[in-house]
Amino acid sequence: MKSSNRITTQAPKRPASKTVRTRAIADGVEVGAWRRPDADKTMSQELGLRIRAIRESRGLSLGQLSEISGVPGATLSRIENSKMSPTFGVLSRVMMGLDIDWTDLVSTSHLQPGERMMSFAEADEGQVERVRESDARIMHSHDGSRLLPLMVTVRARSLDEVGGLIGHRGEEFCYVLSGTLALHMEGAPPRILRAGASALFDSATPHAYLAGAASGARIMIVVLRAYGSARNAESSEPQA
Repeated sequence: MKSSNRITTQAPKRPASKTVRTRAIADGVEVGAWRRPDADKTMSQELGLRIRAIRESRGLSLGQLSEISGVPGATLSRIENSKMSPTFGVLSRVMMGLDIDWTDLVSTSHLQPGERMMSFAEADEGQVERVRESDARIMHSHDGSRLLPLMVTVRARSLDEVGGLIGHRGEEFCYVLSGTLALHMEGAPPRILRAGASALFDSATPHAYLAGAASGARIMIVVLRAYGSARNAESSEPQA
């Protein structure tokens, strides 16, 4: 009787699907073995908590905020419970529904009565956020300031990537530090801006910042806030 010399081999395990991992990252939701970095989880949780606190302070239910903002109630609930990271388009509609601006959500500095606003930052300091497929560094986010300065690296090349044109209250200054920027504004052809060029416009005009070349663009944006926590600064100013 002959002995069998066959060796049984176990098929190698296939790596986890890249599609699943990519989708998980895009949706901002943990799937399978993918885990969101702790810093991102903390930031997302704080964002959700602030949105819930502001909504409740306005006396609004999820359904009412959904009706005002146009964002589905289920999506609002997932954001508030840190189960998803909203795109800038969604977040913009939520902010308009709550009548707040970006700084109301990210700022941790509050002026005391009679205190003058003052803020300093070293190179590369500031809070980094992902805004409309661009990396934005919020250089100063003091509640008492009417200005919101951001350093932004723009890589998106199409309006679909950034969710189309979006407007918000206030005024906006943009300065191109390097690269080529394509500034899209409603009712006008794209404006190509290169290093040293700048733009100043009413932020209510729907707009979008896109890269005008494959190398992208690095820009500085300063937003003059027209509402929200800027009212905190007014309380410390002399009255006429």
